[in-house]
Amino acid sequence: MLLDGRDLDILRLAGKYRWLPYDTLGRFGFDDLIQEIDKLSSVNLLCVSRNKKYIIPSARGYGLLQDNGYDYDPGSKRAYIGSSALRRRLEVAEIMLTALRAGIDVHRDDVDGLQSQPVFLPAFSLRNAEINPMSSASCAGFGHWGNKAYMLQYISPESPGMYYASEIRLINNLASVFDKSLKTPSALIFAGASYGQVYKQITDAAPSKRHGVKSFYDYWDVWRKSDIPVHILSCDAIGAKQLAFMSQPDHNAKIAKASFGERWTPRDDEIPEADGCVDGIPLVVAADMNVRRLNRVCECARALGRKEVMAAAFLEQMQSFLLKILPTDGLVTPLSIEEPVIEAAFSKRLSLYSMDKDTAAVGPKGAVIHA
Repeated sequence: MLLDGRDLDILRLAGKYRWLPYDTLGRFGFDDLIQEIDKLSSVNLLCVSRNKKYIIPSARGYGLLQDNGYDYDPGSKRAYIGSSALRRRLEVAEIMLTALRAGIDVHRDDVDGLQSQPVFLPAFSLRNAEINPMSSASCAGFGHWGNKAYMLQYISPESPGMYYASEIRLINNLASVFDKSLKTPSALIFAGASYGQVYKQITDAAPSKRHGVKSFYDYWDVWRKSDIPVHILSCDAIGAKQLAFMSQPDHNAKIAKASFGERWTPRDDEIPEADGCVDGIPLVVAADMNVRRLNRVCECARALGRKEVMAAAFLEQMQSFLLKILPTDGLVTPLSIEEPVIEAAFSKRLSLYSMDKDTAAVGPKGAVIHA
């Protein structure tokens, strides 16, 4: 039979990430991916788990990958439902699929790949290296886009927190990989199945059994105390649009300028954390979902007696989440960032990668593989 570049791309993802979430693929916006996986399964290149939770390459699939120069480790252990290894790998794969949808390179295997932009490097790639820098770190991976370095954590009831000191030290140690001059700013991304699910967990201060034990801190405590920016991410097509936005350098300033032109002033002297002001009203471009910053700007404006704060985000973010948590006292005016503004800001649309149309991750379009 003949396989095209899209088929090989799916096999590569399954080979590298070992277990890909099968039952949640629809929410990432890859319209025909499930049908394509079923086709590859029918010719014994992919295996779908009995509970339809995940997919892995078959022995024949791994052989095809090796024939095309991709030598992935199939692992020596079979996954079983409820295992922490399977859960963590499926969590990383959800972040990966969100990043892939945003056009971010997800195929890098070594830490030097973080010098590129945009790129996502799963933490298991470092754990599998000859020299393992991860120690007790439990993060899902690292990202480099929009001239910023990110450490990504997956938030779920089974993943209540992180080894804060060791993990922050790790991203600081990786600073020279992102940029030899050590000037790349860093931030955390708390990812999960939805914005609402992540926000509910990081604002619920009920401590887990592990909280405070051997430098393990629940995410709600990290959310309150961390001195570096924290973004939240929904692992779906909306989150992919967010990452595509965050991949654009100076994204907040460009959106503000495109939206308001000369009415926009780049700085609000009373509220430096705001994205400037419009006709004297502080503005927060919240499409990067740094909700802590939005909250701080609102609190500062209220303390100063300012009557209004403008908060701008994508319509999907507003409808699915932000409108539910914004102050209800009339302080915040929600604004939707529309496509004409995006095109004016970045001279292009925030097009999302589609495996149904593109094979950029594996080479030229129309590649043909004989199996």
